[in-house]
Amino acid sequence: MIPKAPRKPFLACIFVMAVLLTACGDADPVDARRYAGTDALVQLMSDNLAAASGLRKIADIDHARMAQDVGSPMPPARVLIISDTALEAQLIKSSPLVALDLPLRLLAFESPAEQSARVTYNSFDYLVSRYQLSPEQTGDLRQVYESNIAELTKGLPKEAIATFANDQMQPDGIVTIQSPFGFEETRQRVNAAIDSQDDTVHFGVVDFQADAKEQGIDIPPSYMILFGAPGPGGKAMADAPTLGLDGFCQKFLLWQDEEGQTYLSFNDLMALVERQDAGKSVALRVINFRLNKTFGDTLAAD
Repeated sequence: MIPKAPRKPFLACIFVMAVLLTACGDADPVDARRYAGTDALVQLMSDNLAAASGLRKIADIDHARMAQDVGSPMPPARVLIISDTALEAQLIKSSPLVALDLPLRLLAFESPAEQSARVTYNSFDYLVSRYQLSPEQTGDLRQVYESNIAELTKGLPKEAIATFANDQMQPDGIVTIQSPFGFEETRQRVNAAIDSQDDTVHFGVVDFQADAKEQGIDIPPSYMILFGAPGPGGKAMADAPTLGLDGFCQKFLLWQDEEGQTYLSFNDLMALVERQDAGKSVALRVINFRLNKTFGDTLAAD
C-alpha cells in the first residue's frame, strides 16, 4: 500500500497568501438569479445528451456554486464532460497525449462583458494544432467530433455560442513528468498526493484503455483523474470564467508509451491563460506552482 503523501504546510501558507491577495475587490455572493441563464443552457445540452446515442455524461461540474459554497464567489460557470468512447480510442491511438483534451467538454458561463450566458468548447482545429495531428491520423474523426458538438448544442441560439479568437495551441503548454514507478504505483501515489490536500475534491476518472477495449481497440494504459479545489479555483476564475473549460477542474493524465514507460501529464495553466487571453492572477500562478511542486515531488525517485 502506498502511504498518503505528507501534507505541505509551506504550500498551505502560500495558498493563504494567495487567497488574501486575491480577496480584494468585490467578493459579494452571486445573486441566485444570475445562474438562470447558464442553468438553462446546461439543461438544454443535457436533454440533447439524453437523446443522443453513443455519448455518456462523465461529470457536470458547477464551478460557481461550488466556489461560492466555500467563500470564493465567481461568475456562473458550469462544465459538462461527455464521452464518446469510440472517438476517444481512435484519437488516442493516433497520439497518446491527445487524451489530455478528452473527453469532450462544453462550458456554460456568464460572459463578463455582456453579462449573458454563453457556451464554449474546443474546436477540432484546436486538437489538430496542439497535438500536431495529420490528416492521415484524423481521417473522418473531425466529422464525428463536430457532429457530437452539433448534436449537443442543438437548439442553442447562435448568439449563445462563444468561440475563442485563437484555435492554436502549442505542445509546450503541457507538463509531462516521467515516473520512475510502474503504472499502478504511479496511480496510487498521484491519488495519495491529491487526497493529502485539504481542499481538493474528486470529480471522477476515465479509463480510456478499458473503454477502448470495449470498442475492440488496443491502446496502452491511459487514465484520466478529474479533481480540483473549489476555493482557489474560484479565485482564479473570478475574472476568467472560461478557464472552467480547460484549466478547471484539473485533468491529470496517466499514460504509458509503447515501451512501457509511465508518465503523468497535465496542463500548464499559464499557457491556457495566454491562449484564452485572460489575466494571470496571483491565485492562478500559485495553483500552477502548487501542481508542479506537489506532483513533481510525488513522482521523484525514492
